[in-house]
Amino acid sequence: MSYPGKMRADGLSDAPALALPARHLLGMACVCGGADCPLFATPTAGSALLAQFQADPALAIRLTSDADRIPHYTQLGVGDYARLDRKGLLNRKRDLDLLQRLGLVPGDTRRARYLYELLFQRVETPYGICASEMPNWEGCPLARSGAYERVRAQGWTALVYDRPAADKAEARRLSVERIRHDPVLRVRPHHLLCLSCWVGSSGGEGPRQNDTLDEIWHRICRDPAVEIELVEGNCEACHCCDGFHPESTRCVHAGGLIRDYKKDLDVLQQLGLLPGARMNARELLLLIYARIPTTTAVCGYGTGAVTSPEWSVCSGPEGNPGYIKARQTVRF
Repeated sequence: MSYPGKMRADGLSDAPALALPARHLLGMACVCGGADCPLFATPTAGSALLAQFQADPALAIRLTSDADRIPHYTQLGVGDYARLDRKGLLNRKRDLDLLQRLGLVPGDTRRARYLYELLFQRVETPYGICASEMPNWEGCPLARSGAYERVRAQGWTALVYDRPAADKAEARRLSVERIRHDPVLRVRPHHLLCLSCWVGSSGGEGPRQNDTLDEIWHRICRDPAVEIELVEGNCEACHCCDGFHPESTRCVHAGGLIRDYKKDLDVLQQLGLLPGARMNARELLLLIYARIPTTTAVCGYGTGAVTSPEWSVCSGPEGNPGYIKARQTVRF
């Protein structure tokens, strides 16, 4: 274990906080839109689940289905088919229909925000999943009520905790104060690539909305000898991000932006450094520019290939031209 006694449960690789049938993602959206969704056992069950999603941005959900529990046909007889649970059959199809649309499988675990961003991107209406015109498969009469569509139009923030603007503004104020005065800047390695892409594209002008890398750049410009400590995971620049959850210190963006954790390690490897290494900013950036010629090597995983949405490639497979420009022009 890298940090004995200090590693924390993440709810993704560890036991998730919540397991629920995939279809309940649709059901909660309908409940939020004012429908009395029959997918839930009681009228209050959907509302209670919705409240849990709205309260905890770090909530990890394991999506389930009973499809792989179906007994072999040799274990079934006429009586079993006569007693077939038609509601359970339809629910099983709903789960699998939705998982297919999301590109997931039973047992996959994601945070709530990721699931609703993906759901609203890929599912415009519950009709066709929760209901159809076919005999024996009619399903829910509320599938065309418009409840889901109304919530979808509002976006994921209607169902999942969204960090208040005042909270982010105060976090930014405190972060700026620390960056301007702390003797050591603590930055995750791949953020120095992000900073370079921004500087090469914008010339370092203007504030950044979701982090304080602009303030880190201005500090480096004023004091190129300021020490930077490379840290693994979320860093000082993250504290004002809408995806940063202060209580858990987790990133609650899509998939926890797990790709950024890999980018940190890839940068450290290519520099031959370890977490906790300290260098002055000038030497560190020059080392990065010498060892990492394009962002494809890190942000494109060396190949530029996208293997899944969670492993998207930042700035495209050919790399970010802003980084190339910064690498060629940044001088101290």
